[in-house]
Amino acid sequence: MKSSSLLSILCALSAGAFIQPPSTASAQAVDAGEAARSMLEKYKGTMVVVSVKGLLKASGGGKSLPDQPQLRRTLGTVVAENGMVVVSNAAIDASVGLTGKKAKNGEEVVTIEGVKTEFEAAEVAYGDGTAIKARVIRQDADADVAFLLPDPADAKAKGKESFTMIDLKDFASSAKVGDEVVGLSRASEVYGYIATVIVGRITGVFNPPGTGDRTYYITTAGTAQGIPIFTLDGKLVGVTLERIVQGERTGILGTLPASSLSIMANLALESAKQNPTAPSPAAPATGAPATGKANP
Repeated sequence: MKSSSLLSILCALSAGAFIQPPSTASAQAVDAGEAARSMLEKYKGTMVVVSVKGLLKASGGGKSLPDQPQLRRTLGTVVAENGMVVVSNAAIDASVGLTGKKAKNGEEVVTIEGVKTEFEAAEVAYGDGTAIKARVIRQDADADVAFLLPDPADAKAKGKESFTMIDLKDFASSAKVGDEVVGLSRASEVYGYIATVIVGRITGVFNPPGTGDRTYYITTAGTAQGIPIFTLDGKLVGVTLERIVQGERTGILGTLPASSLSIMANLALESAKQNPTAPSPAAPATGAPATGKANP
């Protein structure tokens, strides 16, 4: 009787050794979905639509070329308590990569020798329907980063006393290839710029040693310029921008780490403090959204 009971127990234990535990794939999918929904709810107010109006001024063949009006719209992310927004510089500045290119001046074809954009107007539109005048306070063309600051007087007049922001200092220091990530974005004008979410992975980390080049995360969630990318635990990986190589636009996106952006943001805030009275021009009319190619 005892031998029979012992044999039954051993058989049961042996059978249990071959029983596979429940698949965790569905549980992980639920966790990623829950994390994405949580982040979307927490940070959707940081995703803004930026409109910028300016004049493209260029020279070539020893002459000034006719000014070209520019009207651009792109996504941005609020990264400071005063409402400062980070965007892709190439998305708002048409001069990027034009030096050395050919242009037509009347019947003459010339090489562009000097080019810049003079910004005339800027506006930041928030998910709550508020639109506030702003100004470009700092640009880094090589990193493809630009910062805009909302006009405090216009914000106060429109009841925008505080801003939902993403803390650049609370970044993911250990993000690595294969990690799941969440990107926050906004849909096109067709869908009323509603806040959206993309769940993806880090597919590569560009960090060539000894070159002095910047680190970039390549992700399947970084599908548009100016959008933030998070790890599933809510730590900021960085903001997706366009890769600029030797002054040339590539049309390829990459996520610049938050640690790098934090330094640039501090410089932008310092620039704003040194020039606090610069006038904020009138808001521009609606323009076409700026777009970029997704990572290959």
